[in-house]
Amino acid sequence: MNPLVGKIVRAVFLASDGGAIRFDLDGGESLVVRADGDCCSHSWIAELQGIDQLLDSPVVSVEDIAMPGGTDELQCYGCRLTTEKGFAVIDYRNESNGYYGGNLSWPGEYFYGGVFGQNVSTLEWQSVSA
Repeated sequence: MNPLVGKIVRAVFLASDGGAIRFDLDGGESLVVRADGDCCSHSWIAELQGIDQLLDSPVVSVEDIAMPGGTDELQCYGCRLTTEKGFAVIDYRNESNGYYGGNLSWPGEYFYGGVFGQNVSTLEWQSVSA
């Protein structure tokens, strides 16, 4: 089960380089999710949609979803965070020569970071507003 399920998100922060997103949870806990990419590719979080539906309501499910757009070199991905109020979407991207892809790395999951560390975020946080 995803570690965000059952939690209440109080605030959301995006790393200035797009490499990670931080959820501050009820009770003072924080959960950091990293954008990761295979081998010689670069992944980043492009935006968070529907943040007002995410805040202050228990998360009931987290699922990967198909996103429109993209090319051979640019893949578009999405992750739907459903709460009792509705849903938010983490919109993220991966750029490569067309052979590699990307994903979100949740706490407790393997984080690759890339051959050259190209997916390692600075974790310099910026608040995301509703």
